[in-house]
Amino acid sequence: MIDNKYDLIIIGAGASGIMAAASALKHNKTVLVIDNQNAPLRKVRISGGGRCNFTNLDMSADHYISENPHFIKSAIKQFSVYDFLAEMDKNNIPYYEKKLGQIFCKNKSSDIINYLLEQSKAADFSFNTDISSLQKKNNVFEIETSKGCFNSTSVIIATGGISCPKLGVSNFAAETAKNFGMNVIDYSPALVPFRLQNPYIELAGTSLFCKTSIGKKFFYDDMLFTHKGLSGPAILKISSYWSKGISIGIDLLPNANIKQIINQEKYSKSEQAIQSFMKNYFSAKVASWILYQTDIDNKNIKELSNRQIELLYNFIHLFTIKPVADMGYDIAEISKGGIDTKELSSKTFETNKVSGLYFTGEAIDIAGDLGGYNIWFAFASGFIAGKCSCQANL
Repeated sequence: MIDNKYDLIIIGAGASGIMAAASALKHNKTVLVIDNQNAPLRKVRISGGGRCNFTNLDMSADHYISENPHFIKSAIKQFSVYDFLAEMDKNNIPYYEKKLGQIFCKNKSSDIINYLLEQSKAADFSFNTDISSLQKKNNVFEIETSKGCFNSTSVIIATGGISCPKLGVSNFAAETAKNFGMNVIDYSPALVPFRLQNPYIELAGTSLFCKTSIGKKFFYDDMLFTHKGLSGPAILKISSYWSKGISIGIDLLPNANIKQIINQEKYSKSEQAIQSFMKNYFSAKVASWILYQTDIDNKNIKELSNRQIELLYNFIHLFTIKPVADMGYDIAEISKGGIDTKELSSKTFETNKVSGLYFTGEAIDIAGDLGGYNIWFAFASGFIAGKCSCQANL
């Protein structure tokens, strides 16, 4: 039965909020979780194609974007990837490394969902609950909701950012922070496909391994051509570092030098046609597209001029796009921006201005790369805030 007084109230039943509840319950505290939707862990259920890419073995601050790139270092020390994996082993949750350190559930995301729900089952839950006000009076938080008023000595706001609106996300965290006089970094979509002015429709549905780059930041992964522009992991990763008007470099053959290879073939007086030769490195569709874009006929390699070889090199290795826009919050996996980390303790996630108030997960100005970094941060920040909120009230 739901009471109206708790040691801790958590707003948001996503990865961060449920982990915070599980963490706090280990300290025998009374916990209420409030959410405006009808079920917990909605984003976890669909993440990683239903297998939940929940962490990455290559965990470091270099994989996160923030106004303060050092803020996350404390969380990495407190919530070790390997300690978390040991917990998965202890609870018989099978997982595997897919690539680039990405750790997925071996079966389905329901494995980790069931684990989290089991760990937090002693909490009270209030779903389909809207919050009209959150205030602090006489060292007690008062939360007015569509299902009554609830009080607590600590509150954790784990409502996330504003990506994936179809999952019921809201701007609650940012609005609450501003109401308490805190600075909020403007949100923007991240891990999101691009829209091109003139998309390569003839290649829609085709993918290839490439290197994407903006300045000194680069990623090696697959890129997908779409009817509207470009997507795929290589594009999603670099999108977090993009802003309107910036060009993105794309090396379509990052593990070879096409100029050197062609010159070697030319020196050997190869009779091979360039179209056939290109199929050694690209699909037939991509090979034809490259030759069409560079206006090179299907001649033998030995007949290629130095200028034509240079054209091929520049197009393949120095391919550049300037997106007209990203695909927005509906498609973005996360949002950048959020509560300014200057407003929070990096060790506890408690706000500096309001004791007992904590923010976690995507609500904070911490955006991770693709590959399990964001859901890990949701877990880590929730675990730490849940623990520290209880210790603060001992």
